[in-house]
Amino acid sequence: MRLTNTVIGLLTAAIVIYRIFGFDDSAPPKLVVYIVVDQMREDTIDRFGDLFSGGFRYLMDNGVYFSETRHAQAYTVTLAAHFSLATGVHPGREGLTGNYVYDRVANQMFYPVTDTLSKIISSELKPMSYRNINKPTIGDILKETDNQSKVFSVAGKDRTAVLMGGKHPDGVFWTNGGAEYVTSSYYMDSYPDWLVEFNKSRPLHKYFGTVWERLIPDEKLYLERCREDEYPPEATFSWDDSTTFPHKFPSYSEGEEPNYDLFWDFPWVDHVTIDLSELIIKEEQLGRDRHPDMLMVGISMTDGVGHRFGPFSQESMDLFLRLDIKLGEFFDFIDKEVGLENTLIVLTSDHGSAPMPEHSTAQGHTAGRFGKRYRIMKSVINTRLAEKWGEGEYIEKIANGSLFYDLDLLVEKGLNQEELNRVVIPQLLEEEWVEKVYTREQLSSDEPLDYDGQLLKNQFHPKWSGDLFLINKEYYVLRSSVGTTHGTPYDYDTHVPLFFSGNNFDNRVIKDSLETVDIAPTIAEILGIFFNGVDGRVLELGESN
Repeated sequence: MRLTNTVIGLLTAAIVIYRIFGFDDSAPPKLVVYIVVDQMREDTIDRFGDLFSGGFRYLMDNGVYFSETRHAQAYTVTLAAHFSLATGVHPGREGLTGNYVYDRVANQMFYPVTDTLSKIISSELKPMSYRNINKPTIGDILKETDNQSKVFSVAGKDRTAVLMGGKHPDGVFWTNGGAEYVTSSYYMDSYPDWLVEFNKSRPLHKYFGTVWERLIPDEKLYLERCREDEYPPEATFSWDDSTTFPHKFPSYSEGEEPNYDLFWDFPWVDHVTIDLSELIIKEEQLGRDRHPDMLMVGISMTDGVGHRFGPFSQESMDLFLRLDIKLGEFFDFIDKEVGLENTLIVLTSDHGSAPMPEHSTAQGHTAGRFGKRYRIMKSVINTRLAEKWGEGEYIEKIANGSLFYDLDLLVEKGLNQEELNRVVIPQLLEEEWVEKVYTREQLSSDEPLDYDGQLLKNQFHPKWSGDLFLINKEYYVLRSSVGTTHGTPYDYDTHVPLFFSGNNFDNRVIKDSLETVDIAPTIAEILGIFFNGVDGRVLELGESN
C-alpha cells in the first residue's frame, strides 16, 4: 500500500506528539542541558579523571561515555565545530570554513555571525545573530515540534552562544570581553528583568585584584600529570609577566574603566556563565512541564587558558579541576530545581589543541613553529610566480589553511589553475612544516580521498573555499614563539570527550568510533523529534529497561 505525503506527515506528527507528551514507557527528558567545553581534549578525562569529584565525576559515574568521538573536519575551530554540534551537519554545507570566512568579491574576511540589521541592546559591541545561517539547529527543530518548549543559549563567546542557539531561541546571551551578558535585537527587544538585575550585580567585578593559585596545594599531583610550571614558551603579558603560579588578576582604580579582555586567560568567566545558566533555569522555569526545554551552555575560557599555557600546563589542569567543582554545583542545582532523573546532560568539546612544540620535541617527536614562515608565504610564492609569468599578486589570500588565487589575474595572464598548481604545490611541499596539499578539483570531485582529504571535503564549499588546501605536519604549530593552537586533522585536535547522562542510560564506556555530527540527531531521537537532512547518525546509547 502506498501512503500519501499527507498521511505520512500525519503519522509522523502523531508519533512525535505521542513521544513528546510522554504517553509511552520512556518519556523524553523535561530538560536537555547541552554543554560544550572549548578546547577540551579527550585525554583530559584520562589524565585528571581520578581527581574529579564534581560534575565530570558525576558524568563518569552516571551515563554513557563515548571515548572515540572525533570532529570530522580538518580545520578544527570554534565556529565551524559548534555549527556541526548543533545541527548534525558538516560545516562545508553552510560555507563555514573557519571562524572567519574570506569573501573573494569583497576581498576581505567576514564573521558569519555578524548581523548588520540588528544592534546590541545595551552596549556598543557589534551585533551578532544566526540570521545569515540557514540550517536549523536541534533547538529550532524542538521549537518547531512543540512551540511551548523553551530554548536558551549562553556562553562567554558570541559565536558559541549564537551557533548553539540557532534561528528561533527564546534567548541567547554572551559577554565576549564585556562587563555584561548581552544579546542583539535579533533575539529580543529588551532584556528580561532577571538579566537586568544579574548584570547590575556586576558578577565579574569580584575577581579584579584576586589571585589564581593552585586548587591543590601539593604541586606533586600536578607534576604527575603535567610538565613543570616554569615553561618559557607560555605566553606572558605586561599585566602578568609570569608563567608560573600564582597569577594575579589586575585590579583597577576608582574611576578607571576595567579591562575585561584580561578575563580570557583566567577561569572566572565560565563560572559566571554557569551562574547565569542556573538563573535561566530558575527564572524561566525550564524543565517544569511536559514540554521539553533546552539550555545550551558554552564554556569558553578553557580556550584562552589553553592557547596561552598549553594542554599539558599546570594552569590547564587547575582550570579543569575548578570547572569540575563548578559543574558539580550546577548539577546539584539542576537536581533540586528539575531533578537529574528528568534531565539529559550532554557534554562534549569543539576541538582540542596541540602540545607546545617544545614539549613535543622533549617527548621525542619532530615538532616546530611555523607562524613566521606562514606570514611571509604569500609574498614568497608571489615573487616566484612573478619571475615566471610577470608581476602580479597571484595568491590573493591565505586563510583557514587554504590559498586563494586571484582569478581575475589568471584570466588576464591567460593561465588556468592547473598551471599554477604545477608550480605552487611543489613550492609548498618544500616548506618544512607542510605535510600535504589538496586541490579544489580533488575536494569538489567524487574521487576517493584519504582520511585528511575527506575531512577537508567535509569543510569544502564551492563559493567560500580556496583553491589549494594545506595540512601541516603533526606537532607543528601555527604560532611564532609562544603559546599553542588548534586547527588540524590530528587526534590532539579532533578527539574530544562525549558524555550522555540521563535516567534511562546504563553507566558504560562505548569505544565505537563516531563523529560529532552524530550528537544532534541522537538528542533529537531521545526527545522523539524528527530531525532530517543531517550528516550524522543516531547513536546507540544502551537504554536500560
